[in-house]
This record gives sequence, structure tokens and C-alpha cells, in this order.
Amino acid sequence: MTNRLFALALTLLFTLAPAAKVSAKTPAAPADWSAVQTVSQGEKVAVTTKDGDRLKGRFDSASDAEINFTHEGHKVTLRRDQIKRVEVGHSSRWKGALVGAGVGGGAGAGTGAALLSRTDHLTLTAIPAGLFIGAGAGAAVGAALGLGTDYDTVYEAL
Repeated sequence: MTNRLFALALTLLFTLAPAAKVSAKTPAAPADWSAVQTVSQGEKVAVTTKDGDRLKGRFDSASDAEINFTHEGHKVTLRRDQIKRVEVGHSSRWKGALVGAGVGGGAGAGTGAALLSRTDHLTLTAIPAGLFIGAGAGAAVGAALGLGTDYDTVYEAL
């Protein structure tokens, strides 16, 4: 029983773990400013200046010469020659799924243990059953909600 539980836990762990990048070579970041101009209004952006500052906010617009976005409630306009990198953000489903699985699994195992202590009709399988049901439900909710923001580079100055 313990070996099966261990094997199932390892299988779940390796299934949910993000895949490692196959290529050791990182692709070059795009240097095409037109990619910045195609970003949708309201998307999360992170702009790194050549001075080293990193400003995060919501994209407003971009022209051939500058980018406009809202940072901490203030409108910011930066010239293209001041910018080192522009990144667009999206919510991280993997992080949400992993955190949700952990929280749900813990809650499910606790529920199984509580039920086991209050009745004579259940066996020790109630704890791992609660753990796996809770982990599955938690992973689904966590993936649906997402957790944190991952950024993809759309422009990097040469």
C-alpha cells in the first residue's frame, strides 16, 4: 500500500511539474518595435529603462517614438531611446495549479483524517483518498484562477 501511494505521489508530482526547456540555447529577444505597437490596450506590461528602472503597469499606446502606459495610477510616457526592454504579462496557470494542488491536498488529507477519527466505518484509505481528491480539485481551481504574472519579452533594444 505504501509503495503504491508513493508511486502515485511521484506520478502526480512529475505530471504537474513544468517541463524543462529542451534547448540550452536561449532565442534572441526581438528587436522589432512594431511588436510593442501591437500590444492590446490594458494588457500588463513591464518596461525596463536603460537606467535600470523596471516599471510595471497597464499598456495604453505606442507610437514610432514612444510608449504610454499607466504605472501606479500615473500616466508614463517613455521615449524609445530610453527603453531597454518591454515585456507583456500573463497570469501563470502552472503556479496556480501547483499551489492549488498543495492547498487542496492538505485540506483533503485533513478532512480524511478528521472523518477517520470520528467513525469506525472508514479505513486508513480515507486519508490518501481525501488527499488526491483535494489535490485534484485544488489544482483545477488554482489553474482557473492563475497565480502571479509571467512576462514574455516583446522588444529588447540592441
